Amino acid sequence: MSLDIYSFSLQIEKAFKSLMQSGRPDILDEDNNSLISDLYVDLFDNNYVLNQVIDSNHTLLKGRRGTGKSTIFLQAEELLQENPFQVAVYINLQTCYEEVKSSKSDDTNNNLLTKYLTYKNFLNEILMKIKEYIGKKIKNDEEFNQLFERISKGDYIDQDFQRSLQLTSTKVVNHADSLDMSSDLKSFSAKFKFDDSSKEEVGLAGNINELRIFSIHSIIKEITRILEKYKIKSIFLFLDDFSELSMESQKVVIDSLVAPIISSYNDYFKIKIAAYPGRVYTGNIDMTKLPTYPLDFYDAFESSSTTYNTIEELAIYYVERTLKKRLEVFTKNEVSIEEIFDLNGEWNLDDYMKTLFYCSSGIPRSLGFILNYCYLSSIHMGKPITKVNINAAAEKYFTNNILADFINDARFKQAFYDDKDLLDQIAQKNLMDKICDKLFNTKREIIDQFQKGTLKSIFVDTLTSYRKGTVYWLPSSHFYIKKESEKILKTLELYFIVTKFNEGSTNKEVGKKISYYGLNYGLCLTKKIDYGRPTFRRTYDYWRQEEFDLNEFIPSVLSDIEVVSCEACGRKYDEIELSIYMKNKNCFQCTAHNTVKSVNKFQNKFREKLEEWSEKKLPNAHIEILRTLYNNRDNELSAFEIGTQIDRHHLGVTQAMKRLTRDEFVDMKERDRRYYKITDSAVSRFFSESIEDLLNL
Repeated sequence: MSLDIYSFSLQIEKAFKSLMQSGRPDILDEDNNSLISDLYVDLFDNNYVLNQVIDSNHTLLKGRRGTGKSTIFLQAEELLQENPFQVAVYINLQTCYEEVKSSKSDDTNNNLLTKYLTYKNFLNEILMKIKEYIGKKIKNDEEFNQLFERISKGDYIDQDFQRSLQLTSTKVVNHADSLDMSSDLKSFSAKFKFDDSSKEEVGLAGNINELRIFSIHSIIKEITRILEKYKIKSIFLFLDDFSELSMESQKVVIDSLVAPIISSYNDYFKIKIAAYPGRVYTGNIDMTKLPTYPLDFYDAFESSSTTYNTIEELAIYYVERTLKKRLEVFTKNEVSIEEIFDLNGEWNLDDYMKTLFYCSSGIPRSLGFILNYCYLSSIHMGKPITKVNINAAAEKYFTNNILADFINDARFKQAFYDDKDLLDQIAQKNLMDKICDKLFNTKREIIDQFQKGTLKSIFVDTLTSYRKGTVYWLPSSHFYIKKESEKILKTLELYFIVTKFNEGSTNKEVGKKISYYGLNYGLCLTKKIDYGRPTFRRTYDYWRQEEFDLNEFIPSVLSDIEVVSCEACGRKYDEIELSIYMKNKNCFQCTAHNTVKSVNKFQNKFREKLEEWSEKKLPNAHIEILRTLYNNRDNELSAFEIGTQIDRHHLGVTQAMKRLTRDEFVDMKERDRRYYKITDSAVSRFFSESIEDLLNL
């Protein structure tokens, strides 16, 4: 007798949504007990990655959003808390910084000195979080409480940092009084009035090579001495969302906390950091003392595999194990993985698992979103998931989530990595479009040659084997570049627009390493690009064809964005003309001196927009909430449902709603709980225009 899948639809929905909730919030059962231990699935057998996080070494986890960094930390905490002689301290650095900015920073007084005082408060907040967790183990220890009172008063501020602040404040306001480090930013701002015009005199950044705000060695020495009374052997310090910080904020955390701990002989503190690939400041840390463990599938599996096929098999197996475990727990073993897919058509279970891997790149959170979109069009209606459901879900996930992250967040969030100019992000969006156009046209050109009978390459077999009437299938979703050029694609990779699949070499330059990248599966569907490779062709044979060589194309797209022209008359210069101009620096046309500059061609087009978007910026959490409500604008969502999608606790969402409802960006209705919906005003302000439309102007 076949399974009545509709009768288990609620349990299956919970299984899928629990994957979306792959961030910090606990996943609980009906009795409010954590399910993390039951649900945890490691990338490797024998919980290899988890074991690195709970061992005595410092650890850096690297993975894109949703790869499971926070889940690993959560599972590690649960295991460590079982030992009475260990303390696990979890700190979400992004949330910690936002709390300081929103509660203590005077946004109207945005100068360098205020910024560094904000960082002082930020680090103080981190230390208070450490106090909170340790305090649960050693309750009401008077000596411990007094230590942190002294920290709050500024007794442990680094002397060089304090002298620099005192000198800077004297230069700015000609005030000789010493700086009271215990005062918060508001009271300090009331005492010293200054504005951006004082930046030239503020020598803080130049005076301090490393942002060592606290004398951390003295602090950890005191903490260690106190904890020894309780026979506590170690403190595991989990620092999450490190890459969500700006470069300067990362510098504060590393230089004033992490590096001193790692470089010291104190083995009490075990540092565990979660970060994104390519977005990590490590300062002068000896990286042999901070081993890195990647979580994205290629970087994770390539060291234990001899061929790409093995890498792909391991990644697909991880997807299958993850989904099986969720169904097992949430349906209490009553629904198997085979029963949620339509196996009566052309696809078997292996086909579904491979496609889900391609859709999600093996990332649990992406897998959860795609399966949840599938659920709404299949299991919710009592039907198993089909190939059509998965493709529709992948396309929707790309449009509603990935592209929204890439464009809307970059415009309106208050913090973007290293405070990069938004023009860089626009250039990356332009690069994405150009790569898609290039690969789509490559497919069309090959098919045209085939139809004319002039094609002489391995593509003939593919077009012949996969032809259905007048329809041809020719995958052009993957391409390669030189390995040393990978950094060009780091932003697109971080946002899941491209993903690294393999490394190899070409016949052109023997011994020269190249890296193979694939476009996002959902993006390919929106751009009508066939995804994958022929099953009868080895990856090495197919993807390394010259037609997929973008080594010259990608740099040319980026260089085309920079236009060299005269600021006075607008005359453009090519490379040869520029070299002649540099001899006397007089414009060939208007003869103005030293007016020929390299300008981002989007700069003038977007000048007013950049100013407009800057004025509209909100705290990161607020933009994430609005985007989630916008993507679900036909429905009302609770704080818990929103928090599930953006990896934040529902209490944090509720707190953010105070401002969003006050500013009339969100409407709130109260029934059994509070439900929220985005307002027309917010839609008009944040989502009414797209960068894509502006690029085409």
